[in-house]
Amino acid sequence: MNKIKNKLLLVLTIVTLVPAILIGGYSLYSTSKVLKDNVLASHINKVSLIQERIQSLLSGVDSDIFLLRDANALHLFLSSSESEGSRTQRLLLSNLRSSMKKFSEKKKLYQQVRFIDTDGQEIVRIDRSEGVSRNVSDTHLRNKASRYYVSETLELEKDELFISALDLNRENGEIVEPHQSTIRYATPVFDKDDVLRGIIVLNVDGNQILNIIKEQSKPGEQLMFVDREGYYYYHPDKSKAWGSQRDLDTGDNFFKENKEMIKRLKGVRKLNYIETDDNILVYNPITIQNNEHALGTLFSVQSKSVLFKPLKDYFLIFLGIAIAALLLAFLLAIILSNSITRPLISLKEGVEKLSAGDMDTPVKVDSKDEISDVAHAVELLRKSMRILMKRTR
Repeated sequence: MNKIKNKLLLVLTIVTLVPAILIGGYSLYSTSKVLKDNVLASHINKVSLIQERIQSLLSGVDSDIFLLRDANALHLFLSSSESEGSRTQRLLLSNLRSSMKKFSEKKKLYQQVRFIDTDGQEIVRIDRSEGVSRNVSDTHLRNKASRYYVSETLELEKDELFISALDLNRENGEIVEPHQSTIRYATPVFDKDDVLRGIIVLNVDGNQILNIIKEQSKPGEQLMFVDREGYYYYHPDKSKAWGSQRDLDTGDNFFKENKEMIKRLKGVRKLNYIETDDNILVYNPITIQNNEHALGTLFSVQSKSVLFKPLKDYFLIFLGIAIAALLLAFLLAIILSNSITRPLISLKEGVEKLSAGDMDTPVKVDSKDEISDVAHAVELLRKSMRILMKRTR
C-alpha cells in the first residue's frame, strides 16, 4: 500500500505544485517588472519635475527685464541726463528708484535690481533681503566696470540678453557672507536716439532654485546640481558646493569623482539614466531661455537597495505566501492520499484475516465511498462463508 500511497502523494504534489510554480513564477516576473518600471519611472519623473519647476521659476525673467528696460521712469530719467545735477533730474532719479523698488517688492525672485551706466557705475540699485526691498544710498553704490557681466552686456545689440552662470554674489571683489547664489540677467539700454546709455541687471535669487532641489532630496538619494565643468552648485554635503575657481575654489567636481559614469553618458543631451552594479543614476540637463542657455545638469544617484526596496519587500512577501501555500498544498496532498490509502489498508488487513481462516472478525472500513462498498461486499462474503462452514460442520 505504501507504493499506492507514494504514487498518490507524488501525483497530487505534482498536480498542485506545477501549476502553482508556473502561475506564481509568471506572476512574480510580471509584477516585479511592473514594480521595477514604476519605481524607476517615479525616480525619473521626480528629476523631470525638478527641471520643470526650475524652468517655470525662471520663465518670466526675460519679460521682466525688458519691461524694466522699456519703463517710462527709466527713459524719462535718460532724457534729462544733459541737465545733470538739476532738480528735475534728481526728481526723475527718485522716481526711477521708486519705480524699481516697487518692481522688486512685487517680483520677489530678485536679490538685486540695478541700472548701471556705460562706465560701469551703479546709478540705481535695489537690494532685497529677508523679504524687504531697500534702496541703496549713493554712498554705497559701486562701480562694476571690472565685472564680466557688465562688459559683456555692453557689447550686446539692442534686444539681446545676457545670462550668467549660477555663482556666488560678490561685493568689493569678496564673496558675500552668508553665501548668496545668483544668476544675472542683463540687457543694454538705448535711448530714443539709439545711443547706448547703460544696462539693466536683475540678480535672480539662486537660493530659490537650490531650494527646489533641496526639497526633493530624500535619505539614500544624492541629488546634485552641477555646472558645465562638473563643479557643484548643490550637493547634500554643503562643503562640496561652489568648488570652481570663480567661487570657493575647493576643486570638488562631480565629473572627476564619477569618471566611469560620465563616460557612459557621453553625448547624452536629454533626460536619461544608467544602471551600475549598486546605483541608478538619472541625468537631466537643465536649460532656460527657450533651451538656448544651459544652466547646469541635475544628477540623481540612488542606491538600488533603497530604490528597489518596495520590489524586495514584495518579493519577500510573495515568497512567504508561496512557501505557506506550497506547505498547505503538500499537507492537503498528504491528507487526501491518506484518506484514500487508509481504507484500502484496513480492507487489505480484513481480507488477509479472512484468507487465513478468521471468519469471526468483521471487515470494517471507516469511509463513505466505493472502498466502503467493496468492504461491505467482502463482509457479506465473510458472513456467507461463515454460515456455509457452520452448515458443513
